[in-house]
Order: sequence, then structure tokens, then C-alpha cells
Amino acid sequence: MKRVCKIIAILSFLMIVIYFSYMFITKEQMKKEVNEYIEETSYVQNEETENSEKENNNTNKKEINYTSILEIPSINLKEGLVDNTKNFNSIKYAISIDNSSKYPDVNGNFILYAHSGNSKVAFFRNLVKVNLNDKVYVYYNGVKYEYEIFDKYDIEKTGKASVLVTDKERYITLITCNQSHKGYQVVLVGKQTNQINY
Repeated sequence: MKRVCKIIAILSFLMIVIYFSYMFITKEQMKKEVNEYIEETSYVQNEETENSEKENNNTNKKEINYTSILEIPSINLKEGLVDNTKNFNSIKYAISIDNSSKYPDVNGNFILYAHSGNSKVAFFRNLVKVNLNDKVYVYYNGVKYEYEIFDKYDIEKTGKASVLVTDKERYITLITCNQSHKGYQVVLVGKQTNQINY
């Protein structure tokens, strides 16, 4: 009996080690892809570097191609963003850009959503911890856009959310399920306050 217990304990330990190793490797790969995006879209590039990167991109196509990067320092988040399309449900793989969004370089609302919870794709698991006046950054096409959160509220989880619609200023809206308020989603809204080339 003692031997069976030891074997079960060893197998349990091995499963835990394998799980956490997998999660670590996956997270490191995502960090690498985020850093590659920032490096590849850096504002300062010479023509030779651009040409070699184009050749590399043609031979090494990735299943998930980030269009931009989201950074929220207050919750230690820096992850890639992917467009949601009719043929690609991006929320299963990354932080998703709503197809009605306006990118940060034009007036409108940049709308993002992701899972919360405990899965490996729960990129917004700590979004509820973001506070008013916290900074949010989006890296897009060689420019780092800064937003300041000015509104935070819950809505019922119905599959639809009313968001700010404008063509006069630039906003960001972040949406995820509120794990501490079942049946609701938390919505954060920020206004663009600055932009710098990176």
C-alpha cells in the first residue's frame, strides 16, 4: 500500500512539473513574439534590415500574426493583439481586436477583449485590478500610444456591450468577464494622451 501511495505521489509531482514547465515555455514564447513585433516595427530601420526581415517573414509565417502590442504596467501585462475575423476567432489565441475598432492612429475607439480566469489564454485575468488614472500603452506601426483610464464599470454578460462611438478623439476600451462578479463583464475606457515613436 505504501508503495502505491509513493507511486501516486511521484506521478502527481511529475504531472505538476510538466504542467508548469509547459506554461512557462508557452509564456516565454509569447514574450519573445511580443518583443519581436516591437523590434520589427521599430521606427528607426535601415533599408537592408527591412528587406531581410521581409524575406524572413515570407519563409517563416506564424499562425498568429500580431498587429500591435498592449502593455498595462499596473498589472504587468505585455501581450500581442490579433484581429478577429469571420474565419479566425482570435480570442481563442490572443487578446482580440474587435472588428469594429479603429486603430490608435485614427480617431475612434480601439476595442479589445480577452478571457479572464485561469487558462493559458486568460490574458485579462487581472484586468479588474486596473484602476482609474492607470496608464495603458499600445505599440502600433512604430508608434507607442499612451492612454489614461478614466472610466471603469460592470455590464451584464449578454454578448453585447455599448461602447463609446466617436470620430473626434481617440479612445481604448478593454472588456473581459468579471470573475468576482459572476454574470458580469468589467469594462475599462481610456483616452489617448500621448504618442511617441519607438
